Amino acid sequence: MEKSSGNAGRPTLSAKRSKIGPNEKDALMLAVSRDLLTGTKTTGQALRFLRVELLSLNQEQYARMVGVTRKILSEIESDRSKANVCVLNRVLRGVGLYAAILPRDNFTKDELFKEFKYIE
Repeated sequence: MEKSSGNAGRPTLSAKRSKIGPNEKDALMLAVSRDLLTGTKTTGQALRFLRVELLSLNQEQYARMVGVTRKILSEIESDRSKANVCVLNRVLRGVGLYAAILPRDNFTKDELFKEFKYIE
């Protein structure tokens, strides 16, 4: 029997999801990190994806966990937020991310990443 969330009889996120292992978690984090660096996903899209896929939490539960309001979380996930870096990092920390400053120009970004390949 599935748990009901009280939201029109829909099952909770945790009832819909199975637990993922460490290897799957690492693969998801790498994929999302690549999407963020290449601009395929926005910060809000990445946050929402990881909140659901890794933690199986709804917005209310996650907002409570990281200490912000559901409205702030919703605005960040929909990329409409004007949250400062401290708030953004508080929200991102819950899914293992943090805000970083990168050049917007793709050429400069590519050159920067080329340099990191030689550091290893």
